[in-house]
Amino acid sequence: MKTFALLCAALLASACTPKLVEQLPYYKLPVIQGIPLDVEAVAALKPGMTREQVQLTVGAPLLNPVFRNDRWDYTYEVVRGGKVKETKTLTVYFQGNMVSRIEGSALDEIQRNRQEATQ
Repeated sequence: MKTFALLCAALLASACTPKLVEQLPYYKLPVIQGIPLDVEAVAALKPGMTREQVQLTVGAPLLNPVFRNDRWDYTYEVVRGGKVKETKTLTVYFQGNMVSRIEGSALDEIQRNRQEATQ
């Protein structure tokens, strides 16, 4: 009899579980992909730096393309709840072993910070 009562209770509880689970609050962890691009480190990059200096300042890129040895691409993305909340990109171009130019959205943040500091 006890076993029958426990079985019935388990079946009743399992039938209600999906409704109860839908009502429970939950937290989705942010998904961070890439290397965090520190504003100060990106601001320290200058043309004429060597590959080793760039790697010490910003870090090594996650991917080193075999056929594009003249550039390093850095990407940083934060996704929360399935939606992209923050994206930063940085591309460092090399000529030989020296930085020739730097591009990307990470530089925009540096310019905004400089404008805010002057105002």
